[in-house]
Amino acid sequence: MQKLIGFKGLSLFYIFLFLSAFLLFFDLARRESNIWLSGLIATLLFPLIASRHIIRPEGFSYLFAGIMFWILWNYKQDRISYKWLFVLPLIELIWVNVHIYFIIGIFIIGLFWLSELLPKWASYFPYSTRKLNDLSLTLGLVIPASFINPFGLKAVLYPFSIFKNYGYRVLENQPVWFLIKIGAINKLTLIFFEFISIFIFLAFLLLFILNRKKFSWLAFVFFLTFNILAWLAIRNFALFGFYSLPLLAFTLKNSFVPKFKLDKLGNNFLIFSFILLIFIISFLDFNYFIKPKKFGLGLNKETKSANIFFQKAEIKEPIFNDYDIGSYLIYLLYPKEKVFVDNRPEAYPVSFFRKIYTPAQKDEKRWKELDKKYNFQSIIFSLNDFTPWGQNFLIRRLNDVSWSPVFADKEMVVFLKNDKENKLMIDKYKINRNYFKVVKLK
Repeated sequence: MQKLIGFKGLSLFYIFLFLSAFLLFFDLARRESNIWLSGLIATLLFPLIASRHIIRPEGFSYLFAGIMFWILWNYKQDRISYKWLFVLPLIELIWVNVHIYFIIGIFIIGLFWLSELLPKWASYFPYSTRKLNDLSLTLGLVIPASFINPFGLKAVLYPFSIFKNYGYRVLENQPVWFLIKIGAINKLTLIFFEFISIFIFLAFLLLFILNRKKFSWLAFVFFLTFNILAWLAIRNFALFGFYSLPLLAFTLKNSFVPKFKLDKLGNNFLIFSFILLIFIISFLDFNYFIKPKKFGLGLNKETKSANIFFQKAEIKEPIFNDYDIGSYLIYLLYPKEKVFVDNRPEAYPVSFFRKIYTPAQKDEKRWKELDKKYNFQSIIFSLNDFTPWGQNFLIRRLNDVSWSPVFADKEMVVFLKNDKENKLMIDKYKINRNYFKVVKLK
């Protein structure tokens, strides 16, 4: 797609996915309460939703999860016809072939089906035996649809095995308590997530106490499930934020917030426009409010500079690179050059990370042994690699006269080995080591 519409077009397309998903969840929140309350809740949840603003395939999952939830919730409320349910197997067919979170689709339908099987469990929602039959048929179509993929059963079972121990910690897959402990991401984001989690739980508790007839275990289990997923991995923050929007609106409205309608369509439009504006600003980069940056679409200035350098320079393999920058290098250099590692941990054996990749950065002796074995000609390292061994490895290379830095920006640094093969390149691009603020080893 990037080759067809460019990087700016890709950014716009991803915003479209996010915005479409947001509108679906927001519409449910509006229907369950009013535009004022849903707008307030949406503004409150924007930081969580926007926490996954970087372009990733999971954007499709947000949209598909939104479509499924919108259809099932409205069907459960008798707002739409059963014919809408036939869209769900088609969504699942596409979903299983674009992102691993397709399993969520089966889970969503399964919960709504269970709510018909156990009507008291759903409580607030209308019940009929016809709905049980409709959802049974839907579930019976969706599950086989998930098997229509190039890998069949293996792909269907893959979500249950992908989060295994890779021998290397993937930041986005780490639980909140671990990230708090090591200080890997902004504390404000984690504190905000904890506040939202407690606030929504208390809202459900309040509804249970004040208006038990309208309390729904179905809605509570949805909250509990996606909240737990978010606690277990920060990559699920956005998903939790999306689902919290209608669930919190439903809970607060039935607890103590009176439902009222606005008389003027113009007021509705202005409020909704304001909410969309805040959403788009937050989505472009929530970190702007913590550490101001420039807004924009497509590649940032540093990435463009790096692309130009790689086009002009003759980077020779073997290349030693870090985990974080591997996929970027594949995009730029493959098939001409190959990388040492990339950020698909499931593609490498655990022994590779534990016995080769990490030890080479921790121990200088192990690094020299590895370098002797492969005779690396270049080192390309991300400056966003916050592992202590990665930072210390960079410091050692900056103090190592056998390697010369030839490119550096806010994102990465490139070294070339000081030998005859790289002499012309080093003479042309060499950076004075005084340019770097080298600190002591940790």
